[in-house]
Amino acid sequence: MLSFNTSMGKQQQGVTLIEVMIVIAILTIVMAIGAPSFQVFIQNAKVRTAAENMQAGLALARGEALHRNEAVSLWLVNNTTAACARSSAGSSWVVSLTDPAGSCANEISETVVPRIIQTRSGNDGSDRVNVSAMSGASPAVATSCVTFNGFGKALDTCVDGNPRVARITFASATSTGNLNLEVRIDAGGSTRLCDPAKTGPAGC
Repeated sequence: MLSFNTSMGKQQQGVTLIEVMIVIAILTIVMAIGAPSFQVFIQNAKVRTAAENMQAGLALARGEALHRNEAVSLWLVNNTTAACARSSAGSSWVVSLTDPAGSCANEISETVVPRIIQTRSGNDGSDRVNVSAMSGASPAVATSCVTFNGFGKALDTCVDGNPRVARITFASATSTGNLNLEVRIDAGGSTRLCDPAKTGPAGC
């Protein structure tokens, strides 16, 4: 009777330490090459998020002005705490009927000054972004508010008498980002998000 030893001739399968080290080395090189590009992508995404959220806030303020048939403003502020201050470089914003400085942490209210409709913190997905809001007059000056009337038009001056914002620029606060965007507000109250580096419909 014949018998066979099945273990004969069978080679063990496995990965050697050298092979593991080679794979790790390759992965390290790939990650080192891809990391800068990924950082640029992340920072550019933050710039776009900040610009799109500002445009959404402006659309909200205008829509509320039309709905209420009264003046509603968007205010750029440095934060949304009880110690907030208006700032032309603020990435946070408040939509309200009166100046929210020092009251940005108030609850949404139809009666309590500043009669806040909505707030948004610049730290919500769009931190490390430089913001600059300028008027449309010549020479342009730094300003921090836009007031829409009951017809949805952007008034030349805000409810507090300051010139309105006509252009808001957004740029990375770090060296990793390379995207600059602008939100422009015309006298009719319409807003447009554009890229000053581009030409055609997407450009400024």
